Amino acid sequence: MTIGALSRQSTLFYVALGLQASLIKDDLLEPIDALLDDEELLELVRGQLATRSPSSAKKGRRTIAPDRLLRCCALKHIKEWSFRDLERELRGSLVYRKFTRFHEDSTPDHSVFSKLFKLLGPEAVR
Repeated sequence: MTIGALSRQSTLFYVALGLQASLIKDDLLEPIDALLDDEELLELVRGQLATRSPSSAKKGRRTIAPDRLLRCCALKHIKEWSFRDLERELRGSLVYRKFTRFHEDSTPDHSVFSKLFKLLGPEAVR
């Protein structure tokens, strides 16, 4: 499993929606957004993802980028959703796509979230 990387460039999806897409905000998620950009926190998640197998960081299938996984974990916890709820809400909400940085990318299946959240451990998920 290769740890996914995330490029932060403007997407055609948001360009097409123009100004309206940039105005999408959530009063609950906005303050949390900055907290989740903490490099130490992201490094912890990256480290946990690398424990899946000895060569996880360099070989295998690409997985969710650490910052996306961390944001999905926070969103699931805040909203008290199941993994299926998280999958469904990410697919249908521009606000949640923006917060988790999936934007126009496809979102993972609920089973992927379940497996990766287990890697983070129960304490990290809480």
